[in-house]
Amino acid sequence: MESLSHGRIIGIDVNRDWLDVHCLPDGQRLRLTNNDGDHAIVAKLAREREAIVCFEATGGLEWKLWSVLAGVGVETRQVAPA
Repeated sequence: MESLSHGRIIGIDVNRDWLDVHCLPDGQRLRLTNNDGDHAIVAKLAREREAIVCFEATGGLEWKLWSVLAGVGVETRQVAPA
């Protein structure tokens, strides 16, 4: 199993309507809509912070976000639900 050791991480709880975003190490939190415009905001935030973005598998709700992030070179990890 791969371990993640990185100083800048953005964790996202993805649901149908919302993206609940939590940035580490500073603890910034955002609630964004789960749409193309706000996916671009997440990508910009991740690139500015040089962060890895982590989100759990949500049965496909995460795929558009994942595609946007991968398309701009943001490193991503899909994690198993707790």
